[in-house]
Amino acid sequence: MSDNDKEKYIYVKGKKIYVPDEVYRAYKKEINHEAHLKRLDIKHGVFHFGDFNTSVVDIADKSIDVEKIIETKMLIEDLHCALNNLNEEERNLIKLLYFDDKTLIEVAKQRNTNPMKISRLRNKILEKLRKLLDR
Repeated sequence: MSDNDKEKYIYVKGKKIYVPDEVYRAYKKEINHEAHLKRLDIKHGVFHFGDFNTSVVDIADKSIDVEKIIETKMLIEDLHCALNNLNEEERNLIKLLYFDDKTLIEVAKQRNTNPMKISRLRNKILEKLRKLLDR
């Protein structure tokens, strides 16, 4: 299994949250950027920004959309809460399809049923999640 095939996760409020690859990359980019800046500060003997009369707005990195990262983290937290409102069977199906990347056919074979039934059940669960997230 290559690194790209592994599930990606971040910690939000101390909980491990599995996230899509693009969210994980944006999050890691921000973390790596902060670590890089800290190493540069140490290397060059730079003091903290609070020691100077420099506005944070003047030194902000415009290439990183922090608001988008925070918004994404909040959406992930909301999704986590919504998933906790599903029953065990519903959570298991969502886990198989979206976290374990199983196909409808694979899940149907595993449950000795047909893919159409799994598809209808998935759609029902997704609608339930939409309603929970719209609150």
